[in-house]
Amino acid sequence: MESIKKAVTSESNVLEITGLEKNFGGCEALQGVDMIIPAGQITGLLGPNASGKTTLLKTIAGLLQPTAGKISYFQNAAHGPQSRKTVSFCPDTLAFPQWMKVRDAFTFYREMYGDYSQSRADELMRILELQNVQNKYVNKLSKGMKERLVLGLTFSRETQLYLLDEPLDGIDPVGKMRVIDTIIAMKPQDSSTLVSTHLVKDIERIFDSVFFLSKGKIVFSGNSETIREEKGKTVEQAYLEVFTSDNNQLSDVSGYNDLSKARPNSKEDVNESSI
Repeated sequence: MESIKKAVTSESNVLEITGLEKNFGGCEALQGVDMIIPAGQITGLLGPNASGKTTLLKTIAGLLQPTAGKISYFQNAAHGPQSRKTVSFCPDTLAFPQWMKVRDAFTFYREMYGDYSQSRADELMRILELQNVQNKYVNKLSKGMKERLVLGLTFSRETQLYLLDEPLDGIDPVGKMRVIDTIIAMKPQDSSTLVSTHLVKDIERIFDSVFFLSKGKIVFSGNSETIREEKGKTVEQAYLEVFTSDNNQLSDVSGYNDLSKARPNSKEDVNESSI
């Protein structure tokens, strides 16, 4: 418990969430979520469909107002529009105007966000192979190419926290590798990235730590290397043990709960071999 208390008060934490709740009418989408994201880490938010991952990311990004609880960014409790100055959010779907071309989307981000970096945008255009589609209408792009575009726009900002909602969904294997390489290459050193996904096997190698979300509750959190070394399992194997295949019911998680204390509290605690 002592290490967790230190993490709660650490200035190196990009994000701290306490008792977060979000209700939609009579539906409890988030129930008492606690989360700490230290600076410099890539963290996985893992759970089946309809577990609350998108709701949690949208609430962190300031797009949804929490029903209860506290969200702090670098110990600043500002939420809503103010939080968007700290957070760059990559949604699973993004609607574009019919007239917008790829180059227009980057122009929009340049004019909208003060932390937009032209050099980062140019590099992302190259890595994600968007140069040849600059003059194409966004709505005419394939799903995979749209995913690349939204990822490029997200990382064109030089900010402290990146939120990626299912960035691998609907992308072919080669595209998945390009997305994963981009997440690693384009994250500024002291920033953090929170990635939601249910495609654990494809991306688990880049996670420093993980949170398992079920029906709006965090049911497990731990350090990825600790899972591998102490439990002798991959993150995917742990995920499959925690979640049964029927109706997303939870199996016995008692063997994993002790690992939540092993979550790194600072950059120095991160084992880079997991990236």
